[in-house]
Amino acid sequence: MLKKIRLRTTQREEASDITGEIQQAVAESGVREGFVIIYIPHDAAAISIHRTLTEEDAPKLDRFLEAVNPDREAPEYTKAAFVAPTEVGVVENGRMVLGEDQRVYFYEFDGPQERSVYVYVGS
Repeated sequence: MLKKIRLRTTQREEASDITGEIQQAVAESGVREGFVIIYIPHDAAAISIHRTLTEEDAPKLDRFLEAVNPDREAPEYTKAAFVAPTEVGVVENGRMVLGEDQRVYFYEFDGPQERSVYVYVGS
């Protein structure tokens, strides 16, 4: 099953927790065991699975991305490339398997924008 999730970002750069939307797409697919592919078709946006971002973590992530950004003329594209446009996960018991403190984050680096997230669930 392929599902398209539409997002509206509100800031130039932001991280949005979309774990609920991903888990909903997996549940709607009816797949009990399989895999999930999450793809972002935008050159200045990305997806990542990692621990929950707290308010204290967000500035650290911003500093890290700035430190590894070699292209000051187009930082939104290099940041998105560093984070990546795709994540792959496992489906077990009808849910995407995530660690206790893991979440799925959508990253915007050139907002505000209308964005799409493609979620493919297969077995």
